[in-house]
Amino acid sequence: MNKSPIKKPTQDDYIKTSLRIPRELHTKLMEIAEYNGRTLNAEIIDRLQAAPIYDLLRVLARDSAETKALVKEMHDLASK
Repeated sequence: MNKSPIKKPTQDDYIKTSLRIPRELHTKLMEIAEYNGRTLNAEIIDRLQAAPIYDLLRVLARDSAETKALVKEMHDLASK
């Protein structure tokens, strides 16, 4: 099997942007990033990339009480 090598991202693969967020949210994100062993930037990117999954779970939750319970449990875990 000839697998092509995985391309490592370079600085050219990113766009630098500025973002204003509430001070309390910044503090909380910094604490969470430190706990997860990530930079603030990596934490924000991880959460943004995970957002579509949570959106899909919210749609499924409308149709299923069991899914609603699972979404609540996942939300509670994510809030810790």
